[in-house]
Parts: sequence; structure tokens; C-alpha cells
Amino acid sequence: MTENPLKHSLYYPNEKYNMDVLHHDQTLVVESSLTFNSLCGLLMGSVLAVRIPKFYETDRCKYLSNILSNSVKNESTSSGKIYISDVDSFWNTLDKPELKESYFNTAIPTMRRLRKLSFPYASPMDLLRLELDEIWPSGVSIMHLGGKTMLFGITRIWQVGFEALPHQDVLWREIPNSNESKDQISQLGVNVYLSSADLGGELEIWNHSFSDEDCERHGIKGSYGFSRSLLSNNSLVIKPQAGDLIMFNTTKVHAIRKILQGERITISGFIGYWGMDKPLKCWS
Repeated sequence: MTENPLKHSLYYPNEKYNMDVLHHDQTLVVESSLTFNSLCGLLMGSVLAVRIPKFYETDRCKYLSNILSNSVKNESTSSGKIYISDVDSFWNTLDKPELKESYFNTAIPTMRRLRKLSFPYASPMDLLRLELDEIWPSGVSIMHLGGKTMLFGITRIWQVGFEALPHQDVLWREIPNSNESKDQISQLGVNVYLSSADLGGELEIWNHSFSDEDCERHGIKGSYGFSRSLLSNNSLVIKPQAGDLIMFNTTKVHAIRKILQGERITISGFIGYWGMDKPLKCWS
């Protein structure tokens, strides 16, 4: 299968970034609220990451992280090798029919559970979906696969010693023969940080994408990741803070540096792009 490139150009209005942009360079945009321009930059790969400080207010982060930390650890379904979660991501269910059935059966209850636990505040992922729907011309929707609703919003707890190797997240590689992934152009990862590790846990992104052939040739056998020896030292490194929303292009190689002290809690998901005249689609 050939690599799926950014096949369609994106439209930029003839306007400069507004006064809410706090920082802008060739790889990272920091702004007070998400904008159409920065979202387009992410989707076409000209920007590696967008950071929205205080997307979720500090008191809300403390409130929700305390609740989720206990419930997720008590109901964890993960092995703890990468992170702790009480639900499986879609990637974890590939080639595992029982896990996949459970994923779809629990998708809606899990989203409703996060909504209930977040009360009296808005769920972080509901808030993100609303803001995306307001700025994207064709709106946004939850991803459906084979007529079944996918989950959007997984709680991930990263403890001391946990890390994510350099890797890419691309739906068209996970389900290459699916009508739903057909013609996918790009993909974003989204993290709302409820807490940040005291030491370590940085998000690291390279302006590099491995092709399908490269993945076969260079991927670590039995692993999702790549060796750092294949990558340059010139990476974007972001130290997240509680309340941050960080969005980044997952077709680019990215990693989570090892947690050395403290705990990192995120609500995470993906956003798929199929064209300007198509809704953005969300899943985890």
C-alpha cells in the first residue's frame, strides 16, 4: 500500500493570526483559543503542534484528576507497559475480536461516564468537540466504523518509568481495507492534560514521517515504535502543564519521554481529516 499523503491543499483566509496568538514559530503555535488557521497548519503539516494553555481550568483539572485517578486505577484494563487506562484504545483491539466488541459496546457509556464525572463542569472532550464544530466549516462528528460508534476520550495515567517510543498514529495503516479510512488525508492527536509529571513526560515531535515501506524496514519487531537512532536530535519538545490542550500531527513521528517523577494524567483522542468539505471525525 502506498503512503497516503496530504493530497488536497487547504484554504487559508487572507488574515493574519489574531491578537490571541501568544507564540508562533515554524513548528509550534501557542494561542489562547483554537483557531481555523492553526488547525489548518496542523492538518497540512506546516505546524507540528498547537498548544492552548488553560483550555481546562486549574480547579477543574484538580477535581477531575482526583476522581479519575482512583477510578481508572481500580478498573484498569491495561498491562501498565505504556500507560494505565480503564478502557482499551481502538489500536489495542486490532486483530482481537473480543476486545473490539467490548470497545464498541462501551464507547457510548464511557463518554457518558466522563460527562457525568466531570459535572458540574463540562467534559474536556465535549468542550473540545464544541470548539472544533464552531471553527471547522463542515463541522465535526464522532467517528463510526461499520455503523458502530467509536469512543472519543480515553483517560491515560502515566507513572514513573512509563514512556512511549517514537511512533506514528495513522488510521489508514490500522484498517487499510476499510471504507471509513479510505481517502483519509491527515490525522491529529489531542491531549487535555489534567496533571503533568514533575520530571520527564515531555511530548517530543519530529518533522519526519516514515513511509509504509520504512515502517516495515525500520520498525522494532514486536513493537509499535522506532529506534531513536533513526531520528535526528532536532525535535520539538513540549513540557505540558495542567490545563493544556495540545494538538499535534500524528503522521509525524512522536514520543513521550520517560516519566522520572510524578504522574501524568491526560484525556486523549484523535481527529481525522478527509477534506475541507467533510466533517472532522473524532475517535480514540
